[in-house]
Amino acid sequence: MDDASARDVRTPYVLVVDDEAFFRRLLSEEVERQGYTVLGARDATETLRFFERAAADDAPVIVVLDLMLPGMSGIELLYGLARKVGAKVRFILCSAHSALDQVAPEHPLVSGRLAKPVERSELESLLASASSSLGGTLH
Repeated sequence: MDDASARDVRTPYVLVVDDEAFFRRLLSEEVERQGYTVLGARDATETLRFFERAAADDAPVIVVLDLMLPGMSGIELLYGLARKVGAKVRFILCSAHSALDQVAPEHPLVSGRLAKPVERSELESLLASASSSLGGTLH
């Protein structure tokens, strides 16, 4: 396997889950600038479909997950997915609400929390930490 293929295997996908299209696009563009392959989902249904399609793919995934989603909340989605996806996934919880630090404080798949509005340096640090915990490499 050449260096480019090895890098692609170890570099996580980033799935940005947010029901606000503007924020989802803005965050996705910033994550792409940092060298990750980015996919977007607007709710739990789209997120679950992503993981159903990706079940055969062994690539690691970082999920930037908004807590306030229509239908199933982000926290319900986190716990539901955590039972299914195993150790190849890390979550970065995202919200504009002040209670963000109190959500899933000891969950082993939660790599960090990101307050809205998002600061570029904080996002970069959290992605690097999540990628590292998955054994991935950065661009």
